[in-house]
Amino acid sequence: MSNEALIASFAELAETTPKRPQRYVFMGENNGSFTGNTKHLFLYFAKNRPDVESCYFTGNPDTKRMLKDAGLPVAFFPDVDSVDTLVQASTVVVDSFDYKFHIYRPLTHGARIIQLWHGVGFKKIGLIEKESETTAKYNKLDLEFLYSGYDTVITTSDFYNKEVFKPSFNAKEYKVLGYPRNDALLQRPTKESMLNCDHECFRKTTTVRKEGRKTILYAPTFRDQTGSPVSGLDFQRLHDFLDREGLHLVMKAHRLTQIQAGSNLPYLSFYTNTCDVYPFIPLVDMMVTDYSSIYMDYLLLDRPVIFYCPDYEEYVTCNREFQFPYDDMTPGPKCRNQDEFHAALKKAATGDDGYSKQRQELRNKAFNHCDGHSSERIAEYLTGSPAQNRK
Repeated sequence: MSNEALIASFAELAETTPKRPQRYVFMGENNGSFTGNTKHLFLYFAKNRPDVESCYFTGNPDTKRMLKDAGLPVAFFPDVDSVDTLVQASTVVVDSFDYKFHIYRPLTHGARIIQLWHGVGFKKIGLIEKESETTAKYNKLDLEFLYSGYDTVITTSDFYNKEVFKPSFNAKEYKVLGYPRNDALLQRPTKESMLNCDHECFRKTTTVRKEGRKTILYAPTFRDQTGSPVSGLDFQRLHDFLDREGLHLVMKAHRLTQIQAGSNLPYLSFYTNTCDVYPFIPLVDMMVTDYSSIYMDYLLLDRPVIFYCPDYEEYVTCNREFQFPYDDMTPGPKCRNQDEFHAALKKAATGDDGYSKQRQELRNKAFNHCDGHSSERIAEYLTGSPAQNRK
């Protein structure tokens, strides 16, 4: 059967198949990778909401094996039972628009679509990008399709709800409930939350921390067009600096980016870029990023953040346009070369980088809730009732 015929068949099936009110399907980005907001909300439902038939939907065989081995409900497309699982779902939870590119999208027709999204930062996203002057990855019609058709968009604060999500998405409702992945920053890790984490990096980091070394997480974003997140970095020189200063840097590249640094650099590690980094973040003493929104979540821990941005002009000209002024939304030193980067790391390692007040002010703007209970709030909103085992 051709793709066109299969899509038509799925659309007809969705029109004629009754929905199961208590069936909730969770779909991660990148064809169902087990990471991000969908992972952490799914785990909450699987553990705390036996009144809901929760299932993780994936086209990734590694995700299928991992969840099956852990005894968690999983549907693997294109298995026949995965079609039944998705078409009968009354609620489909996503954290990107990735599912809209896949052949199984028509099976979601008629379901309530919940968009968790995957970041709050300062770059223009969604419908706002239609007027962007930078080279756009998607045209205006694409943006309308990708950012529309949601029943509810989950947001993190009144500020972001008003200034970013309502102008960027076309949805029926916008609810300020918080991000499930941030619960992992404020709770002890569990065996389930550690699924699809880089366990080797955990072990190494735990070892070097026992030696008294502080841990840095370097998590740059990808480039849509040109530039490199590590432009101008001499990794051998960086490693020698880390060795002298008693530091250990863990680099977590974006899943769309590959970064090589050479070998024999024991205090420079790489976190697998397709793994979930959020359970690892509580081990981190300071964070380095560039234009990624990951630092915004890190504000919940009130620890130093450094912004290494050697390609700033190129990024804003050729990659992404900012909605808010960069300096206003980045509570930490902005480093344009390696000397400035080393100096900022050395100061942050003292524990007093001079930006604590700015971090707290931005955190209060970005998050209405800083309590580690976002999944619980979302579950109560979606089901209309609290968990049965709630204390």
